[in-house]
Order: sequence, then structure tokens, then C-alpha cells
Amino acid sequence: MSFRVALIRMAMMAMALVAAQAACAGGESSLFAGKQIRFFTMGGPGGGYDTYMRVLIPPLEKRLGAKILPINETGAGGLIAMNRVVTAPPDGLTLVLIGGEALVTAPLYGLPGVNYDLRTLTWIARVSAEAKVVLFSAKTEFKTLADMLASPRPIIWGGTGKSDGNSDFSAILAHATGMKTKIVLGYAGSGGMNIAIENGEADGRVVSDESAALFAKDGRFRVMTVLARNRGEQFPDAPTIFEGAKLTPEGAKMIEWRADIAALGRLIVSTPGVPADKVAALRSAFAGALHDPETIAEIKRRSLSPGFASGEEVDAMVKNALTMLDEPALAEVRKVVLEKYY
Repeated sequence: MSFRVALIRMAMMAMALVAAQAACAGGESSLFAGKQIRFFTMGGPGGGYDTYMRVLIPPLEKRLGAKILPINETGAGGLIAMNRVVTAPPDGLTLVLIGGEALVTAPLYGLPGVNYDLRTLTWIARVSAEAKVVLFSAKTEFKTLADMLASPRPIIWGGTGKSDGNSDFSAILAHATGMKTKIVLGYAGSGGMNIAIENGEADGRVVSDESAALFAKDGRFRVMTVLARNRGEQFPDAPTIFEGAKLTPEGAKMIEWRADIAALGRLIVSTPGVPADKVAALRSAFAGALHDPETIAEIKRRSLSPGFASGEEVDAMVKNALTMLDEPALAEVRKVVLEKYY
């Protein structure tokens, strides 16, 4: 093959690639151009969920050609926002940014108010991943995880509700390690729990590493352990629960199951039954936005940590959460989470 022919072929391939990208972008725009998309989030104004939603809206509008209306729908751990989405028409014009762990654990724990089937939801993308950590006051009497496990008195954990993502993992942690534990509920969100920990009313809480990084940066709090198999970027010096505690096979599997659910992080979900072409367009738009250097830089500027996963990857993660534990093991989890430490 001559050099000239090779150049021509390379030019043709480049033109084809550009055309394909343009066709993809055009497909997104033609499906949603001039439409209004309702974008719900479970978080209140100014929080992490709200921040992600509002940072993502401009690049998504550009890619989809649609007007996107942000809506904060707080309450019930995201169930209210989720129920708005599952009862909407299956046209791709209703989205929700929601915590994946609450979304998945609510039906598995048998909580009231759940009217969705995880197997039918339309998974669009993951915005950020999460690992859960144990956060204590910097003034705590406990210096290590071993101190906590050896404590003659119960460790007091703060929570808002039994399945809030704090309390249920606290219960699973205690059960898996044999740690003496009491969980106190009714705190008004992160602020209330943090004040209780600083005042000595509670010892600690389970929280996402992303949130813990915000709370710990001024030195008032510190991370005791990471509730995952691997250490995280936020707290590389904090040992994992698998490093710091002797776990039974049952306990290790229970923590790993719960850690995998936490790794679902913040998810974009749409209504069951959205046509495949619209699903593909939405997935492409979110993938483009969450790989855009300017968008990533803006998210990081807000002290958040983007962690994209595709809709197909999210679907596989959810299926793993639904099948990793058999029914007897899941029944034991429900008993631990909803009854054991209150």
C-alpha cells in the first residue's frame, strides 16, 4: 500500500468517526429537542445531590437539546422522589438522582412505601461511587478499631432511621464483628449526628467517604476504618474492616454485600419501559457530560468526587446485590438491621 493511499484511508476513517459522533449527538438532540425533562433529586438545596444535579444540567441540555427542570424532592430516604419517577410516563422525560444504596436496600429490607421493582427500573448512569467509613470525634477515647472491638461498654451509634444508610451498616458491622453496640435514632440528618458525636452523646456514625472528607478536614473528626475490601483515595491511611477485624465467613460476606451496595453511590434512574433509543440517548448524554473535563473540574471544585459507571454496569451491580445473599441470609440481615441493636 502506497503512503498516499494510506493517508487517504486514514482521512476517510477520521471522517467516518466524526460523522458517527455527529450522528450520535444528532440522535440525542432529535429525540429530546425542545422537550422539557423533569430532573428530581432526593437531596435538599445546597447538598451533594443538589450540587451534582445542577452542575450536570448545562452539559446535558447542550447534548440533548432539551430544557431540564431541577426539582428537589426530599424525604423518606429518596422514596418520594423515586415514586415520582416510577409513576411517570415511560418517555425518558423524568429522571431522578438518588442514592443507590437506599434504593436497593428499601425493598430488600421490606420497608413500607416501596412501589417499584428493581428489576424493571431504567438505569442511566452512576454519577459517583461511595465507600462507607466509620467516623468518630477526634477526641474519642477509642484510638483504633481494636479499641472499639474490645470496649466493655456498647459503642453508641447515631442514625436518623433504621435503614438510613448509617444505621443499617452500623448494625451489620456490629453483628459481623461481635462489637457491643447500641444505635440511637431520631437525629436530624448529618448535622445533628455530628453535633451528638462532638458532644459525646454518640461515639460515631457510618457515612460515605465523600461526606467524611468534608467533615474531617478541619480536624474535629477522624475515620477509624473503611467498610470495604480496599482502602480508598480519601483516607489511604485508614485500615479496612477486613484488615482490622477477624470476621466469620458469614460476617465477611454480609459486609461485602453491603459494601457492594454502597458502591452504587449516586445513580441516575428513569421510568420503567423507556424505549431503547431514548435510553441509549440518555446514557450517551450522561457519559459525555461525566467525561467532560470542564464538568469534572467543576464537580471537584465543589469538593465532590465524580465516579462514572455506565447504565449497563449499574444494571450488573444491582443484579449482584439481588442475588449475592440467599433468602435465609437475607432474612438474617433484616433481623440484624431492623431489630437487634435498638
